[in-house]
Amino acid sequence: MGKPITTELSWRADTPTALQAQLGLEGLPAGQAALLDKKSRERWLMAAWLAVSAEQLAYPLRVHSSERPDFLLSAPGLAVGVECMEVVPEELKRLQTQLRDINSGWLRPVLAPGEHDWDWSNPLLQRLLAAKGGRPGFNGEDPVALWLAVMRWAVAKKRDVIGREGFARQPRNVLLLHDNWPLPALPCAGPGDDAEQQRWQGVLDQLYAQLLADGAFVDWQQVAIVHPARVWKIQRDGVRCRQRD
Repeated sequence: MGKPITTELSWRADTPTALQAQLGLEGLPAGQAALLDKKSRERWLMAAWLAVSAEQLAYPLRVHSSERPDFLLSAPGLAVGVECMEVVPEELKRLQTQLRDINSGWLRPVLAPGEHDWDWSNPLLQRLLAAKGGRPGFNGEDPVALWLAVMRWAVAKKRDVIGREGFARQPRNVLLLHDNWPLPALPCAGPGDDAEQQRWQGVLDQLYAQLLADGAFVDWQQVAIVHPARVWKIQRDGVRCRQRD
């Protein structure tokens, strides 16, 4: 028998307006949110998704913090599990710190003794190491192709997670990705930047086609990518962009 799920109430609201009023307290800039601990960063990321999803949810709504997945949403006729992921993992942050001698205060500057279990499958990690004579890296210099490869890798990684014993799969499952690292230098579309938004729409359409071909929506009915000004929602029926307030 699996281990019982431990949950803690994070938000409760009877209307979208009531939910939005609570989420305003979570609106830290991404740079400040990065300094929070893991669970607090997950809560910050979840709040960003809830803020653009409030009108589409059912009420009265209860959102519980959990493990595997990170959040559980419940309301009449609604049961959703949300798993959060910082797209660039901790091992890459540690490597970047070593290579560039940068330490923001919460990243570990060196590996602790015995820490050698890095996930070498991350395309960006491979690319960084290739330039230093390490493992084979990304063969192209196209930043869009690298971004797509990393996002596709992130979804595949979490498809493995949702299939493991102990993960409480729900009728609807959302994978929430925080694009929180300069993977390639792809500028995010700011408020009112229609040309950049159209460019991103084309990139996300490519990612959608790749995820659809991979069968990703069998496991994750929605993949949402959080940018500073927008949240991109990718589902079986296509890509939607929601403006963040």
